[in-house]
Amino acid sequence: MTAILVSIGGAALADDIVVDGDTIAIGTQTDIDFGTLACGATATRQVALYVKSSGHTGSGQQVFMNDSFVDVGATTSAPVSVTVAPGTAGDIKVPTNWQGTVAYPNNTLTPTGATATLAPNTSVSGDFTGTVSFSGTGVNGGGNGISVGPVLLTVRWKVGPCNVATATTTTVSCPASIVYTGSALTPCTATVIGEGGFSQTLAVTHAANTNVGTASAAAAFAGDATHKPSSGDATFQITKASSTTTVECPASVTYTGSALTPCTATVTGASLAQELAPTYIANTNAGTATASAIYGGDENHAGSTDETTFEILAASASCEVTGYAAEYDGDAHGATGSCTGIGGADVSAGLDLGASFTDVPGGTAYWSFDLSNYASQSGSVTIGIDQAASSVSLLCSDTVYTGAAQETCSATVTGAGGLSEDVVVTYTANTDAGTATAKAIYGGDINHKASEASTTFEIAKAATTTKITCTEPNAYTGSEITPCTARVTGAGGLDASFQPSYANNVGAGNASVSFQYAGDANHEPSQDATTFVIDKASSSITLTCPASVVYTGAPHTPCTATVSAVGLADFAADVSYTDNTDAGSASASAAWAGDQNHVGSNVSGGFQIARAPSVTVVTCPTAAIPFTGSAITPCTARVTGAGGLDQAVTPVVYANNTSVGTATASAVYPGDANHLGSNGSATFAIEAWTLNGFYKPVDMGNAVINIVKGGSTVPLKFTVLAGTTEVTDLATLNASFVVKGVSCDPTDATSDDLLATTGGTTLRYDASAHQWIQNWQTPKTAGKCYTVVMTTADGSQLSAQFKIK
Repeated sequence: MTAILVSIGGAALADDIVVDGDTIAIGTQTDIDFGTLACGATATRQVALYVKSSGHTGSGQQVFMNDSFVDVGATTSAPVSVTVAPGTAGDIKVPTNWQGTVAYPNNTLTPTGATATLAPNTSVSGDFTGTVSFSGTGVNGGGNGISVGPVLLTVRWKVGPCNVATATTTTVSCPASIVYTGSALTPCTATVIGEGGFSQTLAVTHAANTNVGTASAAAAFAGDATHKPSSGDATFQITKASSTTTVECPASVTYTGSALTPCTATVTGASLAQELAPTYIANTNAGTATASAIYGGDENHAGSTDETTFEILAASASCEVTGYAAEYDGDAHGATGSCTGIGGADVSAGLDLGASFTDVPGGTAYWSFDLSNYASQSGSVTIGIDQAASSVSLLCSDTVYTGAAQETCSATVTGAGGLSEDVVVTYTANTDAGTATAKAIYGGDINHKASEASTTFEIAKAATTTKITCTEPNAYTGSEITPCTARVTGAGGLDASFQPSYANNVGAGNASVSFQYAGDANHEPSQDATTFVIDKASSSITLTCPASVVYTGAPHTPCTATVSAVGLADFAADVSYTDNTDAGSASASAAWAGDQNHVGSNVSGGFQIARAPSVTVVTCPTAAIPFTGSAITPCTARVTGAGGLDQAVTPVVYANNTSVGTATASAVYPGDANHLGSNGSATFAIEAWTLNGFYKPVDMGNAVINIVKGGSTVPLKFTVLAGTTEVTDLATLNASFVVKGVSCDPTDATSDDLLATTGGTTLRYDASAHQWIQNWQTPKTAGKCYTVVMTTADGSQLSAQFKIK
């Protein structure tokens, strides 16, 4: 195991502490005594620290690794400071051949060590004793961390009297804020005060006190023989300085067509003077222009702006304008001209040539020039216009007689200026078929001269239309059918009706009809032919059914059908049925396909199949059933009805079927799709048990009195039969015994007493004797009479008379 040592003069002590320093006797001393020290004096002692080998076995887990370092740490229990040198993680160097027993056997030290310097606190007078604990950490041969120690060193010292200095307070005062000037700002003051009216002004140290932001100020009092040191600090804000922006412009400049920039701008302020680039608005066209400048500020100056105006004066343009003279052409005519501006630029956009003229004779055009950035001008010129020629075009088309005057011609006059309008046409012989004449005359207008034209056109015979119409429908009657009319129509009011010719117009099918019109002076001939249909005659079927029938389980066919048709005697038709077995709505229908001259027909109807009645019968045993103490359910129920209905009905509901007497059983059949519901009921008898006894030694009978000794035991023996079955179960028997005091003499009072049993026996069943036994202990009062009554679960009783002797 590896140990850490403290060395004193190279002497190894039992607790592995070695001290080197003061002349101290060699022995077992393990402390350092600094003696008496002056208040505030400085005193130090150095202690050499080594690693001692102990129990080396080559590469044990508690042996430091070859060629490694041991870090030494110290803790104290007294006001003494400890500094270990070299003061790194490798305070003590372990040799390269440390592990093993040849070079460094047990209890040998490392060649080099560390030095610990101890310095006690001397600021307070008094006697002091404490310990210093040293320990070391490093790694073993396996690279795992290990530690050694601790070893303890006792330290003692005494501090002489100390003068007591009083406390002081240092205060630094600053304004909340001050404006930036470009120079270091020192606005703060400091004062230290203390007891006894002590007060002194201190020098203030400023920091960050030139540019905008938070500046700091601090002052310190070093203390003196009677006053303790103190210090103080404060902050203040350096705020931005203002700035002034100035823009200067000439009063006016002349329009040039380009943006004008005649202004300058500067900004000034604390430690600030620089030029700015102005910004312009509306600085190209004539009018008032604006120049402005903006200084955005910097870390030490606030921003500022300025704005002013200057005038841009208008320029002069050169304009040439001429008039117009020509024949009317329908177009508007006016002056022509142009204007030239700065640098030969075409500024005709500002030229207004005045009014334009279209009609004869023209007029005067007053022109003007008005354009932004140029001076205004005006003048007048003559616009002359003469009349133009015109031409009439007359066009006619041949037509067909209509009975009215035919006006198929159109006349149009055309001329310069887009003249194109209709001219009135006059006619001769323009109604009947033949040759007609037309003429058109244009009288002229303010802008055009007069003109005319004439021509002929043909009126042909009008076509006629023959149309046969027939009324429909036309049903077969057995006679000739003539439902058609021939109508001839044509121009001029022709509208006449005629009787057409027929073929195949008796039997059902397609009949033919035709007519031909010969025509007249103004009309052409025409004809028409068509067909019409003679439809089959209708037929009808009468279906007769009863309103309802009752369900039987077999199909019902109660309906008849009769066919009626024109020309035929009535005859019967077959009837078809659906849903005609079960209760509900049944359907019946009949159909006749028809014949060559008659259309078939069909009819449908129906009737109701009512639900059949049902009979519910409840069957119970006719023989009485012995009492059991439980509900008795011996009955069954069945329902029967039409269509083979025969099934059990559940549940069977009972009443009074536990106690002795007459019980009732009933059942309800709710019905089904084909049957009405029904119900039924029956009764059966529940008979009481048969009680036999009491057996000997008890005598039975209404007039018999058993004489017994008071306090004696009387066995009450009896049997119970449920029908023919002996009741042997005590719980089923559920018997109770009552002893009633009765009168031996009619004047004696009577009372009920509880039955007292004897010999620890209670009511029990004797299987060998097939009887029940109840031992009764008689009362002890002589001369008294009693009746013993035994009652079973079904309410049956046995009783016997007793007299006590």
